[in-house]
Amino acid sequence: MILPIGSFETFCENLLLAFLFSTVLVVGGAILLDTLDTTIRDPEQTSRLLGVDVIGSLPSVKNITTLKNVFGSPGIVLNKEPQQNQGYRTMSTYEEAIRTLRSSILLGDFDGRLRSILMTSANPSEGKSTTALHLAIANAEQGKRTLLIDADLRRPSIHRKLGLPMERGLSNVLMGEMTWKNALIHMDQLVNLDVLFSGPPSHRAADLIGPLLSDMLDEFGKEYDLIIIDAPPLLGFAEPLQMAAIADGVLVVSLAGETNRKAVASLLSALKRLRSNVIGIVLNGVKRHTAEGYNYYSYYNSYRDVQPNEK
Repeated sequence: MILPIGSFETFCENLLLAFLFSTVLVVGGAILLDTLDTTIRDPEQTSRLLGVDVIGSLPSVKNITTLKNVFGSPGIVLNKEPQQNQGYRTMSTYEEAIRTLRSSILLGDFDGRLRSILMTSANPSEGKSTTALHLAIANAEQGKRTLLIDADLRRPSIHRKLGLPMERGLSNVLMGEMTWKNALIHMDQLVNLDVLFSGPPSHRAADLIGPLLSDMLDEFGKEYDLIIIDAPPLLGFAEPLQMAAIADGVLVVSLAGETNRKAVASLLSALKRLRSNVIGIVLNGVKRHTAEGYNYYSYYNSYRDVQPNEK
C-alpha cells in the first residue's frame, strides 16, 4: 500500500511528535524521581550536595555472612586462596575497596596526625562496624600496629563479627575494674591487630567515656600506629559527639540508596559545630543501579580474572 504524499508527511510528523513526547516523558520522569529521592546514591552526587569528599565506595555484598575466615567466624576473610565462586569474587572486591579506602585515608595524611579515627553514621545498620573491622584488618596486614575499639556501648557488634565471647572490655576499663591492657583481645592470627570489646553494658560507663577517652587515646597512641573507634550512630546520642571532639578524624559511613541526605547533613552540621576533623564519607552498599561510578568494580573483577600471561 502506497500512502499519498500528504498522508506520508502527516505520518512522519505524528511519528516525530510521538518520539519527542516520549522523550519529554522519560526525561521528566527521571527528573521527578531524582527530586523525590532524598537518599544519597553515588559519590559525585553526595559530594556535590553535601560539600564533603567521598573518600571510599564499598560494593554491596549479599552473601557476606556465608564466607568462612581464619578467625572461624563468618564475614571476615583473611584467607586469600582462590575459589571459583561468585561469593569469593564479591568479597575480594570488597576487600580491595577497603584497602583503597585505607590508602586514601593514610597516604593522604602527610602530617601523620591521624592516629585515631572515629567511625560513625547517621543511623543504625549502615555498616560502620563492618567497615571499621575490615579497615583495622587491612591496616594490620600492612604491618602497622592497630587497635580496634568497640565504643558502641549500646549495640556492640565487633565481638559477634569475630565470633568471640565478650567477657571483658571498654566498660570494665571505664569503671576502673581493670587496666586497658588487661582488657585487650590479641588476635593471634593477625599479630598486629588488638581489639578492645565494649564490655558488659553499663549506663555509668557510657557517661564516663567522654571524660576518660582523651587520656586513654594518649596511652593507646604510645603503643599503636592507628586506633579505630567504632562509635554509636551520632544523631541522638551524646557519647559519639564527645568522642568525635577527641578523635583525630571522623569517618561517616552511609548506606547508598538508603541514608537520607538530611540526616547526613544534620550529622555533618553537628560535627562542624564541634570543629571535628571530618575525613570524609564512606559510601557503603554501592550497587549498579545506585552509583554511576560502579564500573570500577566491574573493571576490577575482569582485571583480576586475567591470567598473568594475558596481561
